[in-house]
Amino acid sequence: MKILHGINCHSYVDDLESDQQNHDNGMNQDRKRGRPATLQDKNGRPMPVRADRDRPVNWLFALLRHRPDFEDVLQFSGDERFFRLYDALHDDAYRNTSPGTLCRRFGISLQDLVDVWREYNSLLGQMYMSTHLPQIMRDVTNNAMSRDVVCPRDVTD
Repeated sequence: MKILHGINCHSYVDDLESDQQNHDNGMNQDRKRGRPATLQDKNGRPMPVRADRDRPVNWLFALLRHRPDFEDVLQFSGDERFFRLYDALHDDAYRNTSPGTLCRRFGISLQDLVDVWREYNSLLGQMYMSTHLPQIMRDVTNNAMSRDVVCPRDVTD
């Protein structure tokens, strides 16, 4: 306490010191005990406490769930977690369980789902390009060869 002109008041420094001591002691009165407000997945992405309310996972499943190649991605991924997810999505015992809950139960993050889907599409694109690679290389080679040709003249009025 500092006394200034006969008035008792805390100085600004004393207030900061007491706030720092309360913070250092772990005394946070604003936070309620119990569950945290948000969780983080293994990649640090914030996610809700309830897995069925994880909007990005729900959006991804809404886009991909009924695509026939999504089932192929899960089956041919080579990862046991995706095998279990595929089996659970086709098991009647889990028909009322949200895909987000299944993913959390099997340890699959949103990043894992996106990575396996991206890798599948990348490989599919490479296979498609590989079938057309001889024609692409032929066209590039023909276009790269030097020629003596008069450039077309642009006639504008």
